[in-house]
Amino acid sequence: MATVMGTARTHRHKELRRHALIYLGLAPFLVLAVFPIFWMAITAIKQDADLYLMDAVPFWFRQAPTWKNFDFLFHHTSYGDWIVNTMLISFWVSAITILTAVPAGYALARLRLPFAENLGIGIFMTYLVPAIILFIPLARVVSTLDLQDSWWALVVVYPTFTIPFCTWLLMGFFKTVPFEIEEAAMVDGCGQ
Repeated sequence: MATVMGTARTHRHKELRRHALIYLGLAPFLVLAVFPIFWMAITAIKQDADLYLMDAVPFWFRQAPTWKNFDFLFHHTSYGDWIVNTMLISFWVSAITILTAVPAGYALARLRLPFAENLGIGIFMTYLVPAIILFIPLARVVSTLDLQDSWWALVVVYPTFTIPFCTWLLMGFFKTVPFEIEEAAMVDGCGQ
């Protein structure tokens, strides 16, 4: 009985040591990931004069923290409009991407089309084309549609980058879903 307890305790200590080593190895990456957010939070509530003092320790406050930077951001800039524009653009681009990439990914992964494999490779190969090459033709499209200086121009342009990637990604996903699930759904009366 004592040897079983000793073995369990030894095993638990080995597990704790192994976990401690893993977390110790991850700690530098955590610091690298969290430090910019920490630095942003500190500088956001510092007073302007405190930001420019070169002899001060940058992590301490020489002057009292202030919320005037946030007051300036929300009351003296168009930050609220920018956030609304960002949300609208994100919504429309996501909707267009999902509405086109899901059926395309499903069709290329599941339907027995003669050109599906080549088209899937072609979609993946679009990432070999540098995006900067598309700027002039896309600017021409935006100009033709009379969308200059409008966030709708971004709604037209962004899907040209998101749809191929999402189609390729969803092709891989649909290939991993067991076909038996689809067959069971068809037996229950669902269409393909």
